Amino acid sequence: MARQMPSPDLDDLFSTTHHRTTVDEKPISHSPDSSSRYGTDGVGTPSILTLDSSSSTVLDKNDQVSQHLSTFRILMVHIGAALTLFLATTDANIVSTSLPTISNDLQASQSEYTWVGVAYMLTQTAFQPLYGRISDVVGRKCLLFASVIIFALGNLVCGASNNITMLIGSRALAGVGGGGIVSSVWVITAEIVEVRHRAKWSQALSITWSCSAVAGPLLGGLFSGNTDSVLSWRWGFYLNLPICAVASLVLACSLHGVTLQKSSDYSLRTILQRFDFGGLILFMTGTSFIVVGFSFADENGWKSATTITMLVLGLLILVGGGVYETYTGRDCLFPKTVFTDRSAVIILVVTFVHNFAYNAGLFYLAFFFQSVDNYTPLQAGIRLLPFSLGSSLASMPAAWFIAYWQSRRRDLSGQNWVISLGLLISTVGFGLLILLKADAPEALEVLFPLICGIGMGVMLHAPYQIFVRTLKSQELATGTSAFFLVRFTGATVGLAVAGSIFYARASSRLPSDLPINIQGSSLDFSGLNSIEPMSLRWEVLNIVATSVQTIWVVCTPCLGLAFLLSVLVRTLPIDRAPEGDSEKQTSTGSTV
Repeated sequence: MARQMPSPDLDDLFSTTHHRTTVDEKPISHSPDSSSRYGTDGVGTPSILTLDSSSSTVLDKNDQVSQHLSTFRILMVHIGAALTLFLATTDANIVSTSLPTISNDLQASQSEYTWVGVAYMLTQTAFQPLYGRISDVVGRKCLLFASVIIFALGNLVCGASNNITMLIGSRALAGVGGGGIVSSVWVITAEIVEVRHRAKWSQALSITWSCSAVAGPLLGGLFSGNTDSVLSWRWGFYLNLPICAVASLVLACSLHGVTLQKSSDYSLRTILQRFDFGGLILFMTGTSFIVVGFSFADENGWKSATTITMLVLGLLILVGGGVYETYTGRDCLFPKTVFTDRSAVIILVVTFVHNFAYNAGLFYLAFFFQSVDNYTPLQAGIRLLPFSLGSSLASMPAAWFIAYWQSRRRDLSGQNWVISLGLLISTVGFGLLILLKADAPEALEVLFPLICGIGMGVMLHAPYQIFVRTLKSQELATGTSAFFLVRFTGATVGLAVAGSIFYARASSRLPSDLPINIQGSSLDFSGLNSIEPMSLRWEVLNIVATSVQTIWVVCTPCLGLAFLLSVLVRTLPIDRAPEGDSEKQTSTGSTV
């Protein structure tokens, strides 16, 4: 792990000075049989450093075994990492604003409209657990650059898509690359910074998430013209290509000569023998069945045999996957603590609901502003700023409060308070969204999303910080993968459920003889606001508005339940491992 220099000299801004211990310099091992030790920084980010049990190196907690990098070089790595992370995280935000235009241009049905967003999230989620293992074989840098190439290729095909099926497939391909980017960026930046400085440097990536939340809707609105316009939605995808090239160049230069972790005894054969492919397949199959079930509900109704079969099978497969995880002899997808520790279970539920509501809000607030208020995509992106910017800004004072409280109490009670407060504000905010009607005042259309955004942003980082403290040291790697797997799954399911809820409500109430083209969420927005007579126009707008309200009716009690569960999370200490792990940690070796 690299050490940060206090202040760089101009002569060695890109220099790498090696300082090694005098003992055996065996490669860092990630073997399942080795004695793994993980440490965390002040905010709970895992330091994925594994020591080979056969090595004679014994390290103190604050010692490092790696090269020293100048501050400027660490900064350049973070700039390149931030650019790639910005691409992966902004993608969904851009599409959320431009999707109505894309849907109209490619004549998408309601289920296809939803799958444009779901396809990216589903593949991004599915490949998350596997990326960590692959990086142990091919190396962190190789995986990151390969992910950037896949992401760029997916976006190239997205921009060239001439039908909705081609777009959905290319979105899935981009999701494969996006998942690798998110996974690799956090690991690489963690490995080049000392544990005690990691919280400070991780703020750079946190700011990137905030910037993407703000820039995404604006860029989506800017690039939302039809195919024949100058600012076509296709350029929203093409724009990623030069940014990918610049980010790759910055990373290639700043990481040149930097030795990142790569296991010497972890091979593709080991992955095939140890990785929990069965658990991953069960989890993703169950999730896919549920998402497809909601799509069938859009087309065939909730009472159709196909819809019920897909939803029931999906739930049964997920339950079966949970049972399988408790008995498998492989490196399980979910550590056993996830099923036995009350706090871990609650945090995963909170994380799922948080991302469920956030993505539903992001996509369908943009939809509301364009369909009901007749805003252009760019105007809708600006209207989304209270929601997206509110979440970004709220995360910063929450992080400062956690750091202050943690330094005084030496426990994670600050995180507990932040999570409960965020869920309470979110519950109130989404409850207020129910009041937004077709003729709602502009002030309320700004205030209510702002309250939602603040609630979402306050609890952006705290759940992960508590979750990693519930795990045993040897469970941190799989636990981290499990956390982000649940996080992305919540986003995927949230979007699918929101689309299904809207369509079920709207299709049952909209007049069948409307003089415009309506296919679920694929609406002719210009025609919607020019319906004559005026009485019919207001009837249609009110139906669309109340259909969107139904989404908030579902999100509000889910957030309220998550709030009630959050008060049951126990307060964990910061200076020692969770119960049951301390003895093992002491007997096994030092924690890095």
